[in-house]
Amino acid sequence: MKFSALPLFRPPRPSDAVYVELIDALFSLVPPTIIFAICLGAVGLAITARTGDIPVAVLTIIGLLIAGIRVLMARSYRRSTAAAESLSLANARIWERRFSIQAVANGLTVGTLTARCFMLPYPSVHMLVIGLMIAFAAGIVTRVAYRPHLAQLNLLVVSLPPIIACLIHGGHVYLCLAFILTVFLLGAFETVQHLYETVVSQLTLKLRFAGLARLDPLTGLSNRLVLNENLERMLAQAYRNNLGLAVHSLDLNHFKAANDSFGHPVGDLLLREVARRLSQLTRASDLLVRLGGDEFILVQTDVSTREQALALASRILTDVSAPYRIDGHDIILGTSVGIALLPSEQLTPDDLLARADQALYQAKRAGIGFAIYTVAPQLVPAIDIGDAAQRADERKTQGLR
Repeated sequence: MKFSALPLFRPPRPSDAVYVELIDALFSLVPPTIIFAICLGAVGLAITARTGDIPVAVLTIIGLLIAGIRVLMARSYRRSTAAAESLSLANARIWERRFSIQAVANGLTVGTLTARCFMLPYPSVHMLVIGLMIAFAAGIVTRVAYRPHLAQLNLLVVSLPPIIACLIHGGHVYLCLAFILTVFLLGAFETVQHLYETVVSQLTLKLRFAGLARLDPLTGLSNRLVLNENLERMLAQAYRNNLGLAVHSLDLNHFKAANDSFGHPVGDLLLREVARRLSQLTRASDLLVRLGGDEFILVQTDVSTREQALALASRILTDVSAPYRIDGHDIILGTSVGIALLPSEQLTPDDLLARADQALYQAKRAGIGFAIYTVAPQLVPAIDIGDAAQRADERKTQGLR
C-alpha cells in the first residue's frame, strides 16, 4: 500500500447544496473575528510600546483594518442573502472569492508580523507574538476548515514566515521552535481535512433528511410543510411584482369506493398516478402539494386573468377524470376543485387556503366540477368531459372492473 499526501490537498467535492451551506458557515462567526482583532491590537500595542518598532505598528494597523473590512463584509453578506432569501450557487462562489482574499491578506499580515518580531532582540516579544500566531492558526483550523484549500493556504502563509525567521535566528531553542511549528503545520493540514470531511458528511445527511421530511412518501410530491414554508413567500412575491396567483384545492371523487373495492395497494398506485398526472400540469414556478389522503393543493403562479385559472381547473378535471388502468382494473375517478384567486387586498396564506376550501365545498355540494371563490363562492360549470366522467363514475362506483 502506497502512502500519499495528495488526499490532504484533494478533498472530496461536495454537492452544490452542501457547498452553499459551507460558504454560509464562513460568514456565521463574526464574534471570533472581533475577538482576534482585539487581541491583535493589544499585542501590537504592547510590542510597539516595548520596542518602538514602526513596522510592527504598521502591520498591527493593517491587521485591524482587514478585521474591520471582514466584519463589514459579513454584514453585507447577511443583508444580501436576507434580500435574496437564499444563496445561489453563483453568488456563493463570488462570496467565497471575497472571503478568500480577506482571509489570505489577514494570514499574510499575521505571519509577517510574527517574522518581524523574531528579528527583534526581545525574547519576551517572541513569546507574546508566537502565542498570537498559534491562536490565529487554531482559529483557521476550526473556522475555515469548511474550505480546506483556503485553510491550508492560510496555515502556510501564517507559519512559513516565522519558521524561516527561526531558522535565520539560529540556536537550539529557535531551531527547535521551527521544528515544532513545522510539525504543527503538517498536523493542522490533517486536522483540516478530517474536520472538512466530518462537516460535509453531517451537512449531506442533514439536507437529505430535510428533503425527505418535505416529501410525501407515497407520491413523492411536496407535503404540507413545504406549503407552509413557501406559500407566504409566493404571496409576498406576487404582491410585490403585481402578479396574479391562484390556489386550487381539490380532492378525488369516489376514491374511497375504489380503495375499499380493490384494496389499499391499488389505492396507493391510484394516488401515485393522480400525482403524476397533476405534476404534468404544473410549471416549475407552481407548487403541487399532497395534503394527505386524496386531498391536493396546486398553487398556480403568474395568473394574469381569471380565465387562466379556470383553464387550469378544466385541464385538472379532464386529466384526473380520464380512465385509469391499475393492476388489471379499469377505474374512473372524478375530482372537485375549489379556486381562490389572489385579491387586491392583502391576505394571509391561511385566508387564501380557507377561501379555496370554501369554493371546494361549494363545488362538491352543487355536484359540479369546480367553483371559484368571489365575495361569495361563485359556481362555475365544469367542462362537459368532467361532467360525463363524473356521471360515469357514479354508475361504476359499485361495479368497477
